[in-house]
Amino acid sequence: MTDTLTSQQETVLTAKAFVPGHVTGIFRIFDEYEDPLRCGSTGAGFSVTIGTVTSVSVMEQSSLEITTDYNNERIDAEVTKTVIRRLTDEYERTLKVHVAHDSSLLSGAGFGASGAGALGTALALGHILDNDISPEKAAGYAHIAEITNRTGLGDVLSQTVGGVEVRIKPGGPGVGEVKTIPHEDSLRAILAGAPGLKTSEVLSDPTSRNLINTTGDHLISRIIENPTIESFVQSSREFSDTIGLKTKRVVSALKDLESAGFTKSSMVMLGDSVFCLCDENDTSLAQEILSKYWNTSQVFVTEISESGGRLL
Repeated sequence: MTDTLTSQQETVLTAKAFVPGHVTGIFRIFDEYEDPLRCGSTGAGFSVTIGTVTSVSVMEQSSLEITTDYNNERIDAEVTKTVIRRLTDEYERTLKVHVAHDSSLLSGAGFGASGAGALGTALALGHILDNDISPEKAAGYAHIAEITNRTGLGDVLSQTVGGVEVRIKPGGPGVGEVKTIPHEDSLRAILAGAPGLKTSEVLSDPTSRNLINTTGDHLISRIIENPTIESFVQSSREFSDTIGLKTKRVVSALKDLESAGFTKSSMVMLGDSVFCLCDENDTSLAQEILSKYWNTSQVFVTEISESGGRLL
C-alpha cells in the first residue's frame, strides 16, 4: 500500500477494516462534558464475530466529496461522514472519499452497527492519511462522531477491545477504561431484533435519562465488584425491568426463553431486541424460540469476538 497521498489526480488509495458488532445490556450516561472524548458511558456488554467490513477509497481533488454505501445501497451516513470530515480537517486534505460498509449487522437494532461503521471508517481512512496513526487515536474520531450525532455512547470503546466487558470509566479510547469479564469458550450469543427505539430520543429524554442513570449506577458497581457472566446478565435484567423500555415482543420472548431454561438472556440496549447467551449445544432451541417473534433474517447465532476492530 502507498503510504502517502500523491497529487496525481488518478491515484486511488484504499484501505479496509473489520469491526465486530457489540451488544450493551446495561449502561449509565456521561455526556455532560465539553470534550466529547470524555463523554460516553459506563456499562457492560459483549462484542460478537458478526460485524462490518468497511472499505475506504480516496482520490485527491479540489474539494471534499463523500459517498457512502451500506450493503450496496447508497445512504446518507452522517456518522461516517462526521469521521471523514474530522480526519480530513485534521490532516488538511481535500479528497474524494468513497466508503462501502459490508455489514451483517441490522442497523438500528442495538447491535453496534453505527459504532462499527464509524470505527471501520476511522481505522481505514486514518491509515491512508497517516501510516503511523495509532489505532487508539483513529478510534477517537469514531467515538467523537457517535457522541456528536447522539447515536451511541460506549460501543466504540468496547469495539476497540472485544470480548465481554464492563466499562468502568466513561470516555472514548485513551480516556475510558474497560475490564474484561471472563467466559467459557463454548459460550454463544443468539441475537434477535429490529429497529424500534431511537437512541438519540432516549438519550435526550430527561425522564429516561434520570431513570437510566440512577438505576445503572448501583447495578454497574455490582458487576465491577463481581465481573462474571451471571452478574452481568442479572444486572442487565434488573436494569431493563426498571427502565421500562421493553417492547411487547421483547417481554414475551424473554419469558419464553426463561421458561425453556435460557436464564442468561435480556433486552439489548437500545433496540426492539434481545440477546441470549448459552452453550453451543443449545443454540438451535434458542434460535427456534426467538424465530417465533422475529423473522429468521433478524435472528443471528454468533460467537464472542475476542478481538476488537482492526485493519484487514
